[in-house]
Amino acid sequence: MSSNSITASAEATASAAAAASWQDTIESKINSVVSIKFIRPFMFETESCSTSQATGFIVDASNGIILTNRHVVSAGPIVARAVFNNQEEVELKAIYRDPIHDFGFFKFDPTLIKHTKLEEIALFPEGAKVGVDIRVIGNNAGQQVSILASSISLIDRNVPELGEMTYNDSNTFYIQASTNGSGGSSGSPMINIAGQAVAIVSAGLKKASTDLYLPLDRVKCALECIQAQTEVKRGTIQTTFQYRSYDRVRRLGVSEAVENIVRQDTPGGVGMMVVRTVLPEGPGHIAGLEEGDVLYCINGKTVAHFVLLEELLDNNVGQTLDMTVIRGNTSVDVKVNVQDLHMLQPSQMLQIGGTIMTNLSFQLANYYRVPVSGVIANWLFCILEEVNAIQPYVLKSINGKPVDNISQVIDVIKTIGNNECVPVKYFHISDYYNNSLTDGSIKISHLWNQVALYTRNDHTGLWDTEEITDLPPARDIEPTNVIFPAIRNAEAAMLENVVHSIVKVKCMIPIFIEGNVNRANVGYGAIVDAEKGLVVVGRETVASTACRVTITIAGTAIIPARLIFQHPTISYAVVQYDPKHLGTTKVQAIKLSDRALEAGDSIRMLAMSKNETPVCIGAKVSNILPIETLTFEPPRWRSINAEAVQLDNPTAANYGFGVIVDENGDAQALWLEYIKAKKTICVGGMPVRTLIPALRALQRDEEPEPRSLKVEIHPIAIVKARQAGLGQGRCDEIQSAASSRSQLYQIKRAEALSKAQGVLQELDIVVSINGKLAMALEDFDVQFTNPSLEIVVLRDSQEHTLQVETTESKQEVKKVVSWAGALFHAPHKTVLQQTNTVPSGVYCADVAFSSYSYEYGMEEGHWVTHVNDVATPDIDSFEYAVNACQDNEYVRVKVISSKARPNVLTIKTCYHYWPTRTLVKDQGAAEGWRYV
Repeated sequence: MSSNSITASAEATASAAAAASWQDTIESKINSVVSIKFIRPFMFETESCSTSQATGFIVDASNGIILTNRHVVSAGPIVARAVFNNQEEVELKAIYRDPIHDFGFFKFDPTLIKHTKLEEIALFPEGAKVGVDIRVIGNNAGQQVSILASSISLIDRNVPELGEMTYNDSNTFYIQASTNGSGGSSGSPMINIAGQAVAIVSAGLKKASTDLYLPLDRVKCALECIQAQTEVKRGTIQTTFQYRSYDRVRRLGVSEAVENIVRQDTPGGVGMMVVRTVLPEGPGHIAGLEEGDVLYCINGKTVAHFVLLEELLDNNVGQTLDMTVIRGNTSVDVKVNVQDLHMLQPSQMLQIGGTIMTNLSFQLANYYRVPVSGVIANWLFCILEEVNAIQPYVLKSINGKPVDNISQVIDVIKTIGNNECVPVKYFHISDYYNNSLTDGSIKISHLWNQVALYTRNDHTGLWDTEEITDLPPARDIEPTNVIFPAIRNAEAAMLENVVHSIVKVKCMIPIFIEGNVNRANVGYGAIVDAEKGLVVVGRETVASTACRVTITIAGTAIIPARLIFQHPTISYAVVQYDPKHLGTTKVQAIKLSDRALEAGDSIRMLAMSKNETPVCIGAKVSNILPIETLTFEPPRWRSINAEAVQLDNPTAANYGFGVIVDENGDAQALWLEYIKAKKTICVGGMPVRTLIPALRALQRDEEPEPRSLKVEIHPIAIVKARQAGLGQGRCDEIQSAASSRSQLYQIKRAEALSKAQGVLQELDIVVSINGKLAMALEDFDVQFTNPSLEIVVLRDSQEHTLQVETTESKQEVKKVVSWAGALFHAPHKTVLQQTNTVPSGVYCADVAFSSYSYEYGMEEGHWVTHVNDVATPDIDSFEYAVNACQDNEYVRVKVISSKARPNVLTIKTCYHYWPTRTLVKDQGAAEGWRYV
């Protein structure tokens, strides 16, 4: 046999032996690695609300301790469970999250594991060396088990900067290996051939197909403290360092003599640590450290490695360190106090409705280079009277009082009455050095914005909740007298009465029901009755029955209003304010004209510019066209069976609201917005005749309940009707009618559960109603006041005379049940418009992205037919069924999707974060709704 053959055979044998050894290692450790499925119920620090999965591994089998990443354990509230390789599940509780490095620990009860032999993976930080072959076992790309192979390429890589509003590590080396992991691999162990963990997956660099791993030095120390039931000490001087090579630190002033000493004291090292960031007002800043200082020694000991630096910090919390740095060509000695790093990590959270407030954390302060002080608010727009305040903001003051921590915020909140509007000053954290302070106002509703304080409890793994109820009631609103400013636009000045009728309308929407998808809307409306305080506004502005409405008069006075009517098919709503709140202010109501607009009519339109000054536009009516809107999925309200006045002046399209008046200044139409498709908004004039019946009822203090056929129709040309079988006699009758429109209307769909369903059919052509040809939309107005109509339709080339009953248009949603993070109510009108069958009287309106309902498959648009085999034909039976479900159990929920596909879901309850609550419509309540 040749020498080459012998060599090849030996290499193959060695390779096979190594493969067999790796297989043994993996088989012995694979059951120690778990998939972690978790939910973050709240936005906290850098972490958004989410439902996700990651990896962890057992590091203490007897105590049930699992190691994973900090960004998995989370800085804020979390619920999690571990799934073992054999699909056993067990609940986890968070017991530790490191305040700076990307590691944390979960704990489970080992006695609950019946079918898996629990074995731990030992931590061996000393085993992380360049060239070592490793395997990464984890939940890569959402797979239950994935095994990636590589070798360690770097052990002294500086931490990556992953961007703003995300977790960023500091003051440590990272280990690098080309394993190319993906989502779900966070927290996976990097093991050597002996089955020891030498690092843990932390981050990935997709462009380089490289993963970064956290060394286990401080992880092992923290685990030992937890096992000994002692405090995990973590120290900080609020200063971050970067490792720089000797050639770079020489340029910063390090002498050859100092370099020689450091090389001798730290063999194998290739550089020194340089100050990267010194946080204002922190211990490092107070001691005099500066960016660019090169760390030389601490307490007389050479320090050129993060492990030793952190050891000294952790062992000297509350003490003073003597630190020597090289600055330029000078050696500088400073004394620096070591703070407790845990004290800079928020352990409390204040929830005000959807707004989450915490003390500013070291994690955020370190990224933005700001002092670790103040209160940061996420989703501030839930209480702020501004619609775009979604980004995290730092609060400076509320109601004129400074707020530097959560306790001060609570003290101020306890002085603010229900729905009282108070000033607030804030800035985005990135604008700290730009003097970009913003002022606004907040309004806290005791109905929609419950105030609760959450405090972290590492014994239970939950955040204990304390509802703050000792809040002042609503205070009386002092009347505001408004003097309207002079109108500089000459043409608008001629319509002063109309100008004084236009008000700004702001609608804040606290919950998503009835298909609504917007949190806040701003538009304009017109006062139609000054004595009763009635304002007509576009329905795209006041889109939900659960809302908080304010109106602004002349850009000066903001007063509350409430929704009292939404038209079921036409794009307008009516809100009402209390005229007493305006004192002696002389607002005007528009005068409604009884003359219909026609093509060719000359009009003027009064609108409001972006700077809230009146604008008058001259135009002619170019056409009156039907409004055609597409359906939405999930269904949401849209305008049907309506026409819009079109103008020949293209400038009109720049305005979302206006009042179209005749030569006398009387209103003939309101210029409103319509959502034509998902992201397409069009505008047009709504004839005022369409709102008069509802307005008259409201002026009589009656609730408008117009009757309706509850069908959707669209115009059809006579030529198409003839092709469908319309007789010559009918054609002659239509042609001889004194009408400018040669058209009829075709049934597009009948609303489910309406009396017309099954009587009127799709594609029926309506010829006449009560003996009158149906050639215009106003010919259908008889449906609003008649319980029954005689309708002649053309169907299958034959005319049929039908008696069709109308149905009262009542509010369908009167009760909303919140359960397991989802909202349920009776099917609303738009749902009934888009379906032929109604499987249940329980409709899922919204699912929180971070909830058990979302994780286990509940979706908007699902119909719920059974809960734990109990039928739920209506919302009352559903409420009873879910109230019977116990906490922390799986509930069987039978659903039917919007595509009529049945399914059985198992949804877990957690009433601590997602309690069951019922909201009912109550016109006598201050905000139209109340919790029961």
